[in-house]
Amino acid sequence: MKENGRIKGVTCNYDGYIECAGMTLFLDFTDRDSLRRLIDHGDMSSLGTAVNNTAFLTGGNHGAREYRGADSICESESVEYAYVLDENRRWQYYRPGDDDARDLESDLRICCPGIFQIT
Repeated sequence: MKENGRIKGVTCNYDGYIECAGMTLFLDFTDRDSLRRLIDHGDMSSLGTAVNNTAFLTGGNHGAREYRGADSICESESVEYAYVLDENRRWQYYRPGDDDARDLESDLRICCPGIFQIT
């Protein structure tokens, strides 16, 4: 979650790709309060659709960390995907080596068009 130029976050060990964790974040963690409640519990082994069905790690980090930017998340945590809810409530994500953020909704529309209803 991005606030005041800093990123507050945790890690998730399994299923971090956009079709899984990315989609869950996009569909189920759309506001800062729900995301803050999730992050406050610390690192996860797997992300659920709500805080109460997310598997949190029992060892290691138990709280959120602050990062100077998404590139530092990829470097310091050795992750494949770093998701950031920006100040405009838009989900962005980064992959190691990315210079710019990718728009999660745009990429989900390409890889998972069935989750979007045409109105």
